[in-house]
Amino acid sequence: MTGATPEGWPPGVTPIGTEDLEKLELNGRNQLFWDGKRIEVRNRLDLTRIQKTFAVIVSVFAVLGAMGGFVTGLNNASIFLCARDIHWLSCPVQAGP
Repeated sequence: MTGATPEGWPPGVTPIGTEDLEKLELNGRNQLFWDGKRIEVRNRLDLTRIQKTFAVIVSVFAVLGAMGGFVTGLNNASIFLCARDIHWLSCPVQAGP
């Protein structure tokens, strides 16, 4: 690697010169290599405490919404089947005349 570190760059980071570009390689699966060694790119997701709290709240409400949808569907299926005299699920009690 060549060249001086430009102003404003983090310490220890240096620019790549044109002679160093020959060390960059790609394989058949478009994986990037530097001087014969595979380069691994990791993106870590860091959330603040507020973001984590909001994510938990949204997840809880999503689960509750899914459960509510399931119960509503089960109730509708019960009413549908009872109307056709199929008693797989419990049918509501008929009111007297």
